[in-house]
Amino acid sequence: MISPTEEFLSPRLKAVHDMAMSGSAPVYRLIDVGSDHGHLSLYSLINDGIKEAVLTDIHEAPAKRSEQTLRMYGFADKTKVYCTDGLDGVELKDGDVVVMAGLGGNNMIDILTRVVQRENVDLLKTVTWVLQPQKSSDRLRAFLFETGFSIVDENASEDRGLYYLIIKAVYTGVPSKYTLAQKYYGPVILRRIEAEEPVVLSYKERLDRRFEMSSRGEPEVKQMLEEISDGKN
Repeated sequence: MISPTEEFLSPRLKAVHDMAMSGSAPVYRLIDVGSDHGHLSLYSLINDGIKEAVLTDIHEAPAKRSEQTLRMYGFADKTKVYCTDGLDGVELKDGDVVVMAGLGGNNMIDILTRVVQRENVDLLKTVTWVLQPQKSSDRLRAFLFETGFSIVDENASEDRGLYYLIIKAVYTGVPSKYTLAQKYYGPVILRRIEAEEPVVLSYKERLDRRFEMSSRGEPEVKQMLEEISDGKN
């Protein structure tokens, strides 16, 4: 049996796990999209009492690796592993928590678009989405706002000198307006910055430098920085 220590998961994945398991309702089924080695699902099965884990990976080798790992630790009867693109062929259930960690934001948009097109709205409203995009977080946020998702939480995680964004969202079916600061920094990240949370402040410093550089060639980023300077968050 694996010791329930943070060392089993990287700081990035531990932060993803913590956000996935946060909330008042217990998590019965976890879906890990792009599961790679399967450690997130295995950790949750051992430490959080989830009843079932579904793992997907677009590549056959990682899917088999996840399947072997979960079988080795005695969880074959509580897990399903699919070699598929995103959630293709996976039936969502009421109350699912879906994790997408380590994928690009554009890839997440493609997966979520297909899900919204095919699933019943009432079912979608019961599913929680925990997203850790490697890039294009601004495009992902814009998609969430415009497609009817509500961002209920965000945080940053530091892992070996790199900073990672984690977003928690639910589907409402009602598109919402947003400011450029909310698109690029994030509505909850902005609140955490105001609260002067140390990790988020360090993450903000990285974003500030990135946006300062990109503003020279991206008019929208330049406009966003000007609006923040004018107090329009």
